[in-house]
Amino acid sequence: MSDNPYQAPQSSRGGLTLGEQPLVFAQTPQQRNAGPTGLGGWLIVIAIKLVMSVIVNFMVLRTQHIPAFSNGVWEQITTPGSGLYDPLLGPVFLYEAIGNGVFLAASLALLAMYFMKTPSFPRWMIVLLVGNVAFLGLDVYLTMQIPHLRDGAMGGVRQVIGACVAVLIWVPYLLVSKRVRNTFGRTPPPVPRREPHWETRADEPATP
Repeated sequence: MSDNPYQAPQSSRGGLTLGEQPLVFAQTPQQRNAGPTGLGGWLIVIAIKLVMSVIVNFMVLRTQHIPAFSNGVWEQITTPGSGLYDPLLGPVFLYEAIGNGVFLAASLALLAMYFMKTPSFPRWMIVLLVGNVAFLGLDVYLTMQIPHLRDGAMGGVRQVIGACVAVLIWVPYLLVSKRVRNTFGRTPPPVPRREPHWETRADEPATP
């Protein structure tokens, strides 16, 4: 016989298990709606996208923009009378070089924020995605103003379309995903513990 007459009777049937692991069910609405957390799921694709952005921008700078200042290309595109000269070509070249450098640095910074689970990562990732569309769109527009580069601008148009598709996919994901919210959400401050306060009524004698 149990020493505690008020203890609920124990069921003879054990708890539910999956293999050898016991099944634990959510007890509150907060637990049921919590969703996944951690740098997994579709967040891995975003990390891969950032790594590819670092590699591509670095290679473009290393193989195209930086050598142009030492191999004579810069002089050819900025010297009136040369076969490659156009008033817009020099500014467009600088625009692309600076833009690639900025996106290289931004992608590196976002990778650090990603692995550090910085709360502002989703917001800055959205800025990068939208900024990429604006950068590529303006680049294509300026390139199409240069007659001998106009025919090759279709490759840039495809890049703009791809960047727009990325915005349509990843911006909603970063805004509504439970995994993103749980992984990069700010941890609420702990609720201060209130110690019980006992008051002695005026008509009651104080306890010695």
